[in-house]
Amino acid sequence: MLYKDSAEKPPIKPVRHSERSEESRVFQDLRPFTSFRVTFRGHSSAESYKIVRKLRKKGKMRNLKAIMEVPGMLTLNEAEYLYRLAQAYPGKGVIVEIGSWKGKSTICLCLGSMAVGGEKVYAVDPHKPLAEEGYVEDTEAEFRQHIMEAGVESHVVPMVTTSEEAAQGWNKPIRLLWIDGDHRYEQVKRDFLLWEPHVAEGGIIAMHDTIRKKGPKRVLWENVFRSDRFQAVSIVDNITAARKVKRTSAWGTLTKWATIGCRAIYIAARKMRFPYAKPVGRWLLRKLTT
Repeated sequence: MLYKDSAEKPPIKPVRHSERSEESRVFQDLRPFTSFRVTFRGHSSAESYKIVRKLRKKGKMRNLKAIMEVPGMLTLNEAEYLYRLAQAYPGKGVIVEIGSWKGKSTICLCLGSMAVGGEKVYAVDPHKPLAEEGYVEDTEAEFRQHIMEAGVESHVVPMVTTSEEAAQGWNKPIRLLWIDGDHRYEQVKRDFLLWEPHVAEGGIIAMHDTIRKKGPKRVLWENVFRSDRFQAVSIVDNITAARKVKRTSAWGTLTKWATIGCRAIYIAARKMRFPYAKPVGRWLLRKLTT
């Protein structure tokens, strides 16, 4: 029997943009919601996995925890957060993902956008081996299989090409730009500079591995933290997201640097190997910034 501890809760009702102020409109929507826990009593883990796969193939599984079965580097908190980010500002532009690998983040973005009747996800990834980053396999077949099993293939536009090639001639406004491709500095910087101009005012840029990878961390500092075009910075595990604005307000600047300060304390505590620095620090950053 399938048990869901939140089965009796009513579905989350999307809130219209007109019902919120300009300053609070987006990031009040981005609070990570309680995950639906699914367990199969009386079944082994292998049997439960087969049940999950069968449900997913039938299009009946929309549980983010089940998506953790898909190979990828996202934590459950990050998967949930991408789902919420994809719900922000529907109608303001499309969603662009730089770096899909085997489709875990793609599925989260699609399900979030689909929940609010939003636009498709343009998934940019050549799916070729990249020895410098430790990827040694062609992943296109697995990517397509996973988005099909998740029932989101109709909401994905696979762009099996490089970021540079995909950006040529691009003319669509972007409401959410998710950057999780090549993590080397020059490549992350290239992705940011190529795609950021297409992000609509009020749109969101989110980047992965901004805590532990030097390339994303440096690009984040140079192009987001030091810029007066981004505010409402939020941090969930290794994801950092920020909202693009015409010019940062005084309050926006103050809260941004307060977030940056909390982030610095968290990173320092991890480097000094304080007990429980990672789980406690992550929890505090989620609570304080989202």
